[in-house]
Order: sequence, then C-alpha cells, then structure tokens
Amino acid sequence: MSAITDFFQKIQNQIVEIQTTINQIKTSWENFQKFWDLFFTLVPWEVLLLLIFSVILLSIFNSISPSTPKANLTGAVIFLGFLWIYFWGLFSNEVSYVKVVIASLYILVPLHAIGVGQFLYKWVQKMYWKKRRILPKQWDSALHQIALDYHNFMGKAHGFHASIQENRETIEKEIEQLEQSLQGIKSLLTQKKSLDSNVEKIDTNGNV
Repeated sequence: MSAITDFFQKIQNQIVEIQTTINQIKTSWENFQKFWDLFFTLVPWEVLLLLIFSVILLSIFNSISPSTPKANLTGAVIFLGFLWIYFWGLFSNEVSYVKVVIASLYILVPLHAIGVGQFLYKWVQKMYWKKRRILPKQWDSALHQIALDYHNFMGKAHGFHASIQENRETIEKEIEQLEQSLQGIKSLLTQKKSLDSNVEKIDTNGNV
C-alpha cells in the first residue's frame, strides 16, 4: 500500500515540477515581450533593420579598407539611408525624410559621440594650457612652466635628432608651447612695469 502511495506522490511531485517549469517559461516569455515592447518604444524598428543591413555592408567595406571601421560604418549608414529614400520614393508618393534621418542618427550619434567627446576634451585642455602659458598669474608658476616646456623641447629635439623632418610637427608643437611660455613671461614683465609706473605716478601726485 505504501508503494502505491509513494508512486502517486512521485507523480504528483512531477506534475508540480512541470507546472512550475511552465510558469517559469511563461514568466520569462512575458518578460521577454515586455523588454522588446519597451525597446521598440525607445528605438524604432527601422533602426534595427538599418543596423543589421549596415553591419552586413560594413563587412564588405572592411574588406576593402580594414583600417577605417568607423568611417566604413558611417558610409554604410549614409549609403543605405539614400537607398532607403530612393526605394521609398518608388513605391510611395510621400517619403518621410525625417524618419530616415532620425533612424540614421540613432546609429551615427553613439558611433561618433566618444570621438566628439574626446575632441572637445582635448580642445578645452589645449585652450586651458595655452591660457595658463600666455597669461600666468604668478612669477614662480611662469618660470616653472617655461623650464618644463624647455626641458620637453630639448628632450624631443635630441630624441628626434636623426629624424627631424619625419617628426617636424612634434618639434614645431614644442616650439610653439615654449614661445607661449615666453610670451607669458613678457606679459608678467609688462604688468610689473605698468604697476611700477602707476606707483610712481601716485608718489608724484602725493609729492605735489
């Protein structure tokens, strides 16, 4: 009798496990559907198709020019965008250029966002150091900067002694920075001269 009871208990346990598995699959499927519903709410389905075809076309472009993958993907997106507009115009009287542009920007903006950010960062950094060299606030910092730039220039000049023409741009950049530091020294001397002149005028007026 106990054997029969154990048999039916096992069957019941297996049924419970099957029901649990079915419920888990059902929950996973519902979550999957919710994810894609949210995804296509944020990203139009045209973007996904454009990305898929762009990657296919990218593999062809990379075989021609493997050293420029970012430019290749940009060219693929632009080419497919024009192709999309062309075929859309063949089968429809109204072509939504805005939709094509937006779909392309979904791919192009993230693709170039890092590069643009790095470019802006380097530009801001360059402007900051240029201003710091040309318009130093203290004499000690100006002397330290000109000594540092001179040391860097001499190091690069000696290091590229055997290949000056090949590294001409690097050496010219170091010379430019050194000239800016010298300009900063001159600006401090001019400020000091102007300050001394003002003091002399005040003394003269006071004596009068």
